[in-house]
Amino acid sequence: MTKEQLRKELKKKRGQVSKKQREVWNQAIRAHLFGLSAYTDARKVMVYLSFGWEIDTWAIVENLQKQGKEVYVPVVQNQPKQLIARGYTSREDLIPAVFGILEPGPQAPTVHPLELDLVIVPGLAFSAQGFRIGYGGGYYDRFLTTTNANTVGLVYYSFIQDVPVDSWDQAVDYLVTEEGVLGRK
Repeated sequence: MTKEQLRKELKKKRGQVSKKQREVWNQAIRAHLFGLSAYTDARKVMVYLSFGWEIDTWAIVENLQKQGKEVYVPVVQNQPKQLIARGYTSREDLIPAVFGILEPGPQAPTVHPLELDLVIVPGLAFSAQGFRIGYGGGYYDRFLTTTNANTVGLVYYSFIQDVPVDSWDQAVDYLVTEEGVLGRK
């Protein structure tokens, strides 16, 4: 099965998880994440802003801010094709971008990837080894080669499976699921 075929299948499977079940699992994922030392020790964190049926990260952002941590969110830049980490202050300061995804505007400060302590990575599914099937485009794989930060994939346990791996794919250090934490470190 190609990555594109797998993406299509995973999106369908994700869409079949009820909203109530997602809320229960998301709460358990947050509880496990909040106890992870890579999370508690981090000062500068990049976290995706969830939308649709993605694992909810808005409560994570709020928790990071309450702890006084610097929060950055990924912004897709097309020229050159890369992710940049822009500072997050509040929902009110976000603007809709590609696919309606909210992001900080160009006035928001950026941080160099080497300054980040933790990167929370989205994915449709992850392998037990930390490789992921994302949305295509390779933005995160390119970004992860530029940072030494700990990396965490948020994933429902039933979405941990074998995935095709290409030479450029980057594995995350930890998987946080509703069942607990799986780590490579």
